[in-house]
Amino acid sequence: MTNQSLYTTVLVMLSFLVFSNAQQNASPAFDFGKVSPEDISMLHYDKDTVANALVLYEKGVSKIEKNSYGFVVLSTEVTRRIKILKPEGVHEATVEIPLHKSTDNKRKEKFIKAEAISFNDARPGTWLHKKDIFTEHVNENYDLVKFTIPDVKEGTVIDYRYKTESPFLFNFNTWRFQSDLPKLYSEYHTSIPANYKYNIKLTGFQPLHHKESVLKKDCFYFQGVGTADCVVSNYIMKDIPAFKEEDHMISRHNYLSAIDYELETFEGFDGMKKKYTKSWKDVDKEIKYGEEIGKQARKENYFSRLIPSEISEMTTGLEKAKKIYYSLQKELFWNNANYIFTRVDVKEAFDRKSGSHAELNLILLNFLKAEGFKADFMLLSTRDQSLPTKLYPVISEFNYLVVKLDIEDQSYLLDISDKNVLFGMLPFKALNSYGRVMDMENGSYWYDITPLKGNKTMISTQISLSDSRPATIAIQTTSSGYHALSKRNKLRSKSQEEYEESLQDEFDKQGLYELEKYTVDHLESPEDQLAEHYSLVMENDTDAPMIVLYPFIAERITKNPFTLEERTYPVDFGYPFSFIYITAIDLGEHYEIKELPGDKIMKLEDGSAKLTYHTSRNGNVIYINSNLKFSRPIFTATEYGALKKLYTELISLQNKQPVILEKKL
Repeated sequence: MTNQSLYTTVLVMLSFLVFSNAQQNASPAFDFGKVSPEDISMLHYDKDTVANALVLYEKGVSKIEKNSYGFVVLSTEVTRRIKILKPEGVHEATVEIPLHKSTDNKRKEKFIKAEAISFNDARPGTWLHKKDIFTEHVNENYDLVKFTIPDVKEGTVIDYRYKTESPFLFNFNTWRFQSDLPKLYSEYHTSIPANYKYNIKLTGFQPLHHKESVLKKDCFYFQGVGTADCVVSNYIMKDIPAFKEEDHMISRHNYLSAIDYELETFEGFDGMKKKYTKSWKDVDKEIKYGEEIGKQARKENYFSRLIPSEISEMTTGLEKAKKIYYSLQKELFWNNANYIFTRVDVKEAFDRKSGSHAELNLILLNFLKAEGFKADFMLLSTRDQSLPTKLYPVISEFNYLVVKLDIEDQSYLLDISDKNVLFGMLPFKALNSYGRVMDMENGSYWYDITPLKGNKTMISTQISLSDSRPATIAIQTTSSGYHALSKRNKLRSKSQEEYEESLQDEFDKQGLYELEKYTVDHLESPEDQLAEHYSLVMENDTDAPMIVLYPFIAERITKNPFTLEERTYPVDFGYPFSFIYITAIDLGEHYEIKELPGDKIMKLEDGSAKLTYHTSRNGNVIYINSNLKFSRPIFTATEYGALKKLYTELISLQNKQPVILEKKL
């Protein structure tokens, strides 16, 4: 379900693959700077009535060719026509073009030209002036060319086009068919000399309407040196829906429909052949003997003398591994740096007691290896990044490093950069399907990230009613796993007073409850369940003939995370979890039940998502039990509707279906 094959299709693995669907190639007529009356008069887009703007036409043309100075460059020209449908879409008139550059600033992409025009009603268009095009220095990696098309408002149609040249042939442009705006038509045209062999893949769920590659003879030549044929390709998509983000997903770049390129080999006219896309065997060797993480992962002899005797004298096993883990987690601090492949120095990081997440985890790795454990580091991509491709090694796709520890027949993934993370648990941001374990002795391999189980919150509520005083409420909430991690991080981010104020704010929204006391147990003990205790009073009118009581007070879910009509990508919670609510209402001697919600069971066909609601009675005490349980972390797009209904029912039970009590006569 998390497999990349769900949303990645390999289009081209060889430069000379030729295919054609010419009958589908119905390119719309387009004349830059000339807009039809129909485009001007358009008021909305029927297929997406909430869209702020609509891309009527876009085309990208990328070619490897000689520029006017005779240098080989990747030239790219982009043309777009956009209809502004609502005032919120006016920002589409501001265009930003990133220009990448090498860190030594010796090579960089060049902005060649741009032109743009806006159309309103039947008036002549308003052109962009060259003086309104600016270049902004962002950092050592790229600059930004910016311009804002003038005279744009609701109803405007804008045309713009620009051209760039890049010396970085390794980074052939990614073309994103899908974006935050719906598009009627998107086309990408490429011309690649046979000297350059790229791996090409299509990502996302939207189908191509047309794809065609033909061989153009002798298109690339250097006089007196040689000539090469070119593969000229055309890719077209039509009626592309806007990509709409929602809760519980990994990076949108895993799902946006796009074409990506990775240079595999280059062959010169002199027969010289250079390989860019390497095998994992090549990458393993480079990392092992590299000055950065490979070398830093082999410092166990240095760290062996720093291990306290009370740890070194322990028998090698799980308890010893935990002792090493928790002592380093307590002693070392993450400095919020995320670099992996540069500036890594475990000795310096240990001396100053702080470092990047990679440095801290490599220190842990060395300590474990020094004590005889089988441990390796694992590279992965965090949830806000694209998943690494499994088709070929792309080291730049990895941005995080953790430790894989093997003890007998059990494996553990470890990360000490977060003070609240349990042994054998990764931070939530690292729960991203799989990683590459760099076993320097036996070769690297892919390894699935299996999230920790037992992620549970249990809310026990006792409500006691009285005829002469406010109702008293005692709540105990216990959290484990990722639920406890989230709570601990939240609690540590505020003072006790600030946290209690935030709790009272939440109770104030319900309008009835006043927090009298709040305490928490095991805040500093991640191996134990986090326990919170609340004491509240509920202001009830003792003379009123009825009480309308909502039994879900703490941890109430009020908002459905799923609001789309249709979701084309998986729901990814990150880990399996459950919320258990147990409420006991002591009616005392003066109240009786007038109305009580009925029992309810909702579940997916395979039972992997389930909501139960059950009521019972024992004397004067009413018991209400509710359980929301997800036994797997990821659900397919076809299961989205069922999940949405399940949350809708849960929210109704917790917020719209009260227990109604009547005062005895």
